[in-house]
Amino acid sequence: MGTTKNIAIISTNKNQYSETFIQNHVALLPGNIHFLFDGYLPKKYSIDKGVSEFSFESSFTLSKWDKFFNKSSFDFNTQLKKAIEKYLLANNIDAVLAEYGPCGVEMMSICKKLNIPLIVHFHGYDAYRNDILNSFENRYKELFDKASAVIGVSLDMCLQLMSLGCPQPKLHYLPYGIDTSIFKLDAKNKRSLTFVACGRFVEKKAPHLTIKAFSIVLKEVPEAKMIMIGEGELLNDCKKLSKELNIQNAIRFTGILSQDEIADIYNNSLAFVQHSIKTDQNDSEGTPLVILESGAAGLPVVSTLHAGIIDVVEEGETGFLVKEKDVEGMANRMLFLAKNRLVAMEMGQKAIQKIRTDYNIEAYTQRLWELMSNNIG
Repeated sequence: MGTTKNIAIISTNKNQYSETFIQNHVALLPGNIHFLFDGYLPKKYSIDKGVSEFSFESSFTLSKWDKFFNKSSFDFNTQLKKAIEKYLLANNIDAVLAEYGPCGVEMMSICKKLNIPLIVHFHGYDAYRNDILNSFENRYKELFDKASAVIGVSLDMCLQLMSLGCPQPKLHYLPYGIDTSIFKLDAKNKRSLTFVACGRFVEKKAPHLTIKAFSIVLKEVPEAKMIMIGEGELLNDCKKLSKELNIQNAIRFTGILSQDEIADIYNNSLAFVQHSIKTDQNDSEGTPLVILESGAAGLPVVSTLHAGIIDVVEEGETGFLVKEKDVEGMANRMLFLAKNRLVAMEMGQKAIQKIRTDYNIEAYTQRLWELMSNNIG
């Protein structure tokens, strides 16, 4: 993949379970990877891809004595930026990959000062959500000017970034890739009449609407089941809703699971369901990894005409897409698959081929690395 380079990856979190795409960047990009994390302006770093971690604060030029007795003159962010600059210089960093727009904003002056190429990878909320745009939109314009390249994970996101001022020559459409080997379809397995949802219980994934659609399904197919994987702020409300609808015995809430555990559930399910919506705060998906992963596991998808989902799911071929908040429409598509299980399996086979061809991790990593390499002097 090219000559060894020193790459700094900047992320708000170290091991957020819903951010495996960032963990894949850290693990799979070639070169010497320096992982900086904990906040938009990172407070910690790792030289071994996150196995160990160190704090930039330990290298601040002011002593604890100075900080205690001269609080008015101590500026944490100024000291943090100096420490990051020193680190990037000492490690001869050739390029910075900022995960999420706000991380790019916080790093842009440092990269400009040190003449280090800055590649900014937008993922979802950072391109859409009102509170983020209110805080960063004017600075995004400066970011688009200073960044060497900007990445959007869906066609809709690329249009959104252009509307925010990103020049088209700097903008690159690059949807995620996944490790398809994790999701192995057992051809001998008789799939149960189980729908599966996987993801954070947050407003933009509208898990309550998925539950309402499933409640309609149960009226015609009472033996159907649904498994909902993940955690989040709406989990308790969703459990309460399932009891109010008297369908709690048909839904299993698992909490967070490992990828292997998720793969096992996929291998025994009929279809994947997710009712993504644009929220009142304009929050939106990028290209949800779970849509790719469920397809790789041979599941047809029932979802919405939303963001990058439109780029992945082929209507009537690998799944069905309904309008946002169309609960009855979603229920009808789920019922069709429940009553036509052979068709569901055929659609799942088509999904496997599409994901393996268009969204495999090797090709994705190669494209990302080529994009980065083209911007390294």
